[in-house]
Amino acid sequence: MKNCQSVELGFCHSVHGLRGGFKLTLENPEESVLKKKAQVTLFPKNEKSSLPPEGKEFKISNIVFGHKVMVYFEGIENRDDAESMTPFTLKVAREDFPHIEEDEFYLVDLVGSEVFDHKDGQLLGKIEEYYEHPGQMVVIVKNAEKGKTWELPFVEAFFPKVEECGGIYRIEMNQPEMV
Repeated sequence: MKNCQSVELGFCHSVHGLRGGFKLTLENPEESVLKKKAQVTLFPKNEKSSLPPEGKEFKISNIVFGHKVMVYFEGIENRDDAESMTPFTLKVAREDFPHIEEDEFYLVDLVGSEVFDHKDGQLLGKIEEYYEHPGQMVVIVKNAEKGKTWELPFVEAFFPKVEECGGIYRIEMNQPEMV
């Protein structure tokens, strides 16, 4: 993999057909950066996979999005080779993501960013991770010192302000009211 951050986009637990295809489960299949000729790195999910622990690079020879995402990699020509590689996770170099507008960002870029209270500016914690929940993205904000964690939809009502300056993000959050 290139010398940069890699981002996990999904995983594979099963193969498709006789020609070495894989069924992928992607984090965000509607807006995937995966396409034909894209370079990806596959990492084994357990000792059953024949992939090396440090991962192995592949180039996508074909990918089909639909009810299921089917992908084929250059050099994998049959079902036996494909089955020996599963299960695996699929990662892409962050630098290979498409360019976005100045006022946009990828959630992966917010991980590790500090989160401040929108009302009083007090530090609340850091974004630890995110995941897709049906219909929306959810971020996890943790404050290790106070042992507090929030899992909130990444929507303007909770996160009204996200500012970037020199690659560092400052995020403001409205804390949910406890009932």
